[in-house]
Amino acid sequence: MKKTELEKWYEPLEPHFNSISDAMPSMRFATIEAVLHLLYINAPEADPQKAYLLFAQYQLIGITQCSAMDHLLQNARHTFGYYRSRKYWQDDFSEYCDPKYSAIRAFSVTSDAGGLHLTKAETGYPYSYEKRCMEWDRLWNTAGEKKQELPMAEDGRFSYVYQGSENGEAERVYITFPKKQGKPQNTSACTHEDPKTPIRITIAELLECANKMREINPNDYCYHILQQNVIKEVDNGKVSPCQELNIDQVVNIVGMVGSGKSTLIKVLSFWAHVHQKQMIVVVDTVTEVLNLWQYLNRFGVQCSPLIGRGERLKYINQIVKPGETCLPEQLSQYLTNACVVDGVDEAREDSIVFGKEPCYSLKKGRNHLCPYFDKCPGTKMLRECYSSSVVITTVAGFAVSRVGKNRELFLEMVLRQADMVVFDESDRVQKTLDQLFMPETSFDSYISECAEECSSYMRMTSQKREENRAAQYYDELQRQSVTVMSCVLRALRQDLGEWNRITYGDSFSALTLLDNLYRDEKYGIPEEIYKSLYSLIDPEDGNAGGNPLWKVLRASCQSTDFRLFDQLYTEWLKEKRNVFDRKKATKTTKIQDARIKLILCLIYFDHFIRDLSDAYEACHETSYGQNELFGFLQSRFQEQQKILPSALCGNLFGMKKTDSQDIVLFRQFAFGRSLMNDLPYLKTDAEGNAAGPHVVLLSGSSWAEGSYEYHINRPVRYILEADKDKRAFLEKTAFFESGLTERVSGAGDKRIEMLTTLTKKCVDSIIEEHDRKAGKILLVVNSYEQAAKVQETLQAELRKKQCDALVCRMISDAINIENCQGTIRRGEISKFAAMSDSVLIAPAMAIERGHNIVDETGHSALGAVFFMVRPMSVPDDVQEKGSKLNGYIESHLKREAGEPLFDYNARIRKEATKRWAIINGSKAYGLSELDHDSQKDIVATLFILILQIFGRLARVTDTTKPAPHVHFVDGAFRRPDEKPNDFDCLESLGKYLDALMKNPESAEIAKTLYEPFYKAFKEGITYGQ
Repeated sequence: MKKTELEKWYEPLEPHFNSISDAMPSMRFATIEAVLHLLYINAPEADPQKAYLLFAQYQLIGITQCSAMDHLLQNARHTFGYYRSRKYWQDDFSEYCDPKYSAIRAFSVTSDAGGLHLTKAETGYPYSYEKRCMEWDRLWNTAGEKKQELPMAEDGRFSYVYQGSENGEAERVYITFPKKQGKPQNTSACTHEDPKTPIRITIAELLECANKMREINPNDYCYHILQQNVIKEVDNGKVSPCQELNIDQVVNIVGMVGSGKSTLIKVLSFWAHVHQKQMIVVVDTVTEVLNLWQYLNRFGVQCSPLIGRGERLKYINQIVKPGETCLPEQLSQYLTNACVVDGVDEAREDSIVFGKEPCYSLKKGRNHLCPYFDKCPGTKMLRECYSSSVVITTVAGFAVSRVGKNRELFLEMVLRQADMVVFDESDRVQKTLDQLFMPETSFDSYISECAEECSSYMRMTSQKREENRAAQYYDELQRQSVTVMSCVLRALRQDLGEWNRITYGDSFSALTLLDNLYRDEKYGIPEEIYKSLYSLIDPEDGNAGGNPLWKVLRASCQSTDFRLFDQLYTEWLKEKRNVFDRKKATKTTKIQDARIKLILCLIYFDHFIRDLSDAYEACHETSYGQNELFGFLQSRFQEQQKILPSALCGNLFGMKKTDSQDIVLFRQFAFGRSLMNDLPYLKTDAEGNAAGPHVVLLSGSSWAEGSYEYHINRPVRYILEADKDKRAFLEKTAFFESGLTERVSGAGDKRIEMLTTLTKKCVDSIIEEHDRKAGKILLVVNSYEQAAKVQETLQAELRKKQCDALVCRMISDAINIENCQGTIRRGEISKFAAMSDSVLIAPAMAIERGHNIVDETGHSALGAVFFMVRPMSVPDDVQEKGSKLNGYIESHLKREAGEPLFDYNARIRKEATKRWAIINGSKAYGLSELDHDSQKDIVATLFILILQIFGRLARVTDTTKPAPHVHFVDGAFRRPDEKPNDFDCLESLGKYLDALMKNPESAEIAKTLYEPFYKAFKEGITYGQ
C-alpha cells in the first residue's frame, strides 16, 4: 500500500528499521526525537525522563503575554499531547534508549549520580540532525489543519442502532433514502490566528442601544436601569466614573445584586447584533438560556440557544409556566422538534426519543451525516451557532458541546471565530469548570444501579440470554462487581503501616502507591519487582507479556476467600527469592506483603472497571450511556486536553475510601478554570499573541480574597453600583442568632438527630416570620435528605401550634418521579413564588444562585432565611479539593521574570503534588488546627455561600416593603463555651469582612459589593470588632 505524505517518516532510515528486531514504528521514533529536540532547545540540562512537562501548559495560568516558543509548544501539544502523560512518555522513552537503536539515534542519554542527561549524538549516524528537524517541524505546523469531513448519506440503504425502546434492548433500524439530497452547507469557518482587536463601547453607545430596545418595546426596563445605576472604572485601586468600556482580553466586572449585571448582558447582546460581532453568553441553567433567548428574540437579535438534546422533557417542565398547556411557538422549534429520518421510516411505529437521533451515525461501512442535516429542525441549534450574533449556553454546553456537520467541539469554534464571551456568575462558573474536568463517581452507587438490570436479565429465557453474548458477558461482570469491591476493601483493612491513612479518605491509585512503595526506605522493593508490578498496570498484550504475576493478579479479586490469592502470591515470592529474599517473616515483611497485595487488588480493580465500560458499550451498542460509571469512564475530554493546561498533579486516575465503605473513583483531566480565565490565550498566533475571543467576567461575589474556589484572580476593571435606595433598603436587613447550643455541623452520625431538635426549638421563630407577612421563608440545610427530615418535623410542629403555613422542600432534578405535594424540583424552583406554600427547605449548594424566586414585579418573594446548618462544603469531597488546589496554585505560584518554561512547569507540578497531600490530610484536623491560609479559605468560601443565599432575598424593586431577616440557627456557628480557643464561625466571618473593608488596595471594590450586607451583619451580630 502506498504511504501518504503524513505516513512517511525517516524514509532514509527505513532499511535500518527493517534490520532491527521488533522495531517501533518510524513515526513513533520520530515523535520521540521531536520531543527530545524541544527539550534540548528549552531545557538542555533537564532530565529527559521529565520531558512530558513541556506540554503541561502551566504557563497559560494567569498569563498576560506568550512567546513564539509558547505558541510552538501549544501546537505540538495538539499533535502529540499524549506525551503530557508521565507514564506514556517514560515508557516510550525507555524503549527509545534500548541499545538496538544506538546506531540511528540523534540523541545520546548518559547517567550519573545527578540523574539522566541528554546530549546530541556524535556525528556519523545516518540521516542528519538538520534533515530530521525539517520532519519534526511537520508535527507542530500541521496542528491547525482541517479535519476530515464526515461524508453525507446519499441514496441507498443505511442503518443505525436505536437504544430507546421500552425493553431497553438495542435495535438496528434500516432505512432507504431517495436520490441525493444535496451537499450540506459549510458550517465551519476557516482557521485564522489573528489577535482580536479590543472592543470599545462608550456608555453613551450602551444607552443608545438600550433606548432603541425601548423603542421596540416601550415596557423594556434596560434604559431605565442603565441610566439609574452607575458604572465605575478601577485603575490601580482608584475608582472613577466610567465613560467607555474597553473590552480587551479578560475584563472583570463586579456588581452587587440589583446593580444591572443582567441588564448589561442584554444590552451588550443587542450591541453585538447591531455591530455584527459574535458574542457567546454563558449562564448557569438551561432555564436561564431559554429565558434570555426569548427576551433577545423579541428585539430581533439573531441569537441561538445551545443546550443538550437528551433531556428536553425536563427543560420543557422547567420553562412552562403554571397554567400553560403548551410551549410558546418560538421555543417549540428547539424543544419539540421531530427527527426527519424518523418520519421517513415507515417500518417503525415508535418515535425516536429526544437525544437518540442518528444525525451522525447512519452506517454504510462507516458513519455518515444525515442527508437532512441542513433542513432538520432537530439540528437547528447545531447549525445556527456558526452564524448567530449571540449564542447562549450553559457551562457544560460551552465546554463539551459538539456542533456542525463534523461534530466539531463548540469550544474550537468559539476560539476560532467568536469576538467576545460573557460569563455570568463567573465565580460559580470557575468552580463548575474545575469540577467538570475532575469528575467522580461512586462504585457503590454503580452496584445499586446494577441490581434491577441483573434481575431483569435473570428473568429472561435461556434462549434469549444466549442470543446476545455481549449482554451475557456484561451481566457476568456486573455480578462480579460486589466481590471485586469486597476484595479491595479487605485489602485496605490490612495493616499497611503509614498507608493506613488512605482508609480515612486520602486519595490513592495503584500507580501512586507502587511508586511510593518503590521509593520507601523501610518497605522499599527491588527494581525487578517494581517492574513486574508496573508492567501489569497497562499491559501491551492480553497476558502482560507472560509475566508470572498475571496469575496472582487474576486471583486477587476472584473471591473474598483469599486462600488461593495467598497461595499463588507465596509461590511467586519463592520464584523471586534470588532478588527478593523473604526467608524470615517480620512485621516489616508483613506490611510490605500487605502493600503489594493491595496494589495487585487495585490493578485488578482498574482493569475490571475498564472491562465493565467496554462490555457496557458493546452490550448496548450506543454512545448514549445512561450508566453513571460508563459516563465517568467515557468522559475523557480528549480534545479539551489539547487546549487546556494539564491537571496540576498530572492526568491522575485515583480513588478514595469513604466512611461508609464506598470506593469513589475520580480523575483529573485539566486545569478547568483556564477555559474562562485564560480563554484568549488558549489560541495564539505565531508570535504568541492572544488570538482567542475577549472575555467579560460578571459576578456579585467574585472578589473574595482567600477563597480558592470562588475568588477570581483577575484585577477588577469595572464596578456596577446599585442605586442608593436599594443599598439603603438592604442595610436595614436584621440578623439574628438563635442562641441554641445544639450543633448540627460536625455532629457526625447525630446530624439528623440534632437537626430535628433544632427544628422543634426554632418553630416559634418561624411562625413569627410567617405572621410578619414580609414574604415566604427559606430554610437552608446541607442535603436533600436533611430537607426531607426538616419538612417532616416542621410540618408536624406547625400543626401542633395550629399554624396553617404549608411547607415545601426542594428535590433533585435527577429523581425520576413525578412532583408530589410538598416538593418542587431544583430546576423549577422559580415557580415557588406562585405556589401556596409559605416555607421552602433547600440544600445550600442547590439554592445559592441561578434561581431567582421573585413576585410579578421582580421583587424577592422571600422575606426571611433560616440557616439551620453551617452551609459548608463536604470536607472529603474530591472535586472541592481539586478546585481548592487550582485556586491555591493560581494565587501563589506566578511565573517569575525570565524563569524558563520547563523549570516553571516542574515547579508547579512539584508544589501541586505537595499541596494536594496537605489538602487531603486536612480532614484529620479540626478547623482551629488548620494553617492561616486554609482557615481564611474556609471563612471566605463560607461568606460567599451565605452571601449568595442572602442574594435570593436581595432582589429589590419595592423599597417600601419590609426588609429581609436572616437567622443563624445551628449552634456550630459559634465556638462551644467549653472551648474558648476553638473556631468561631460568625466571629471569623466578621473579622474577614472588616479586613476586606479596610484593605487600601481593594476597599472600594469590597464596599461596592458587600457594604449593605456588612453594615447589617455588624449591627446584628456581636464579634470582636
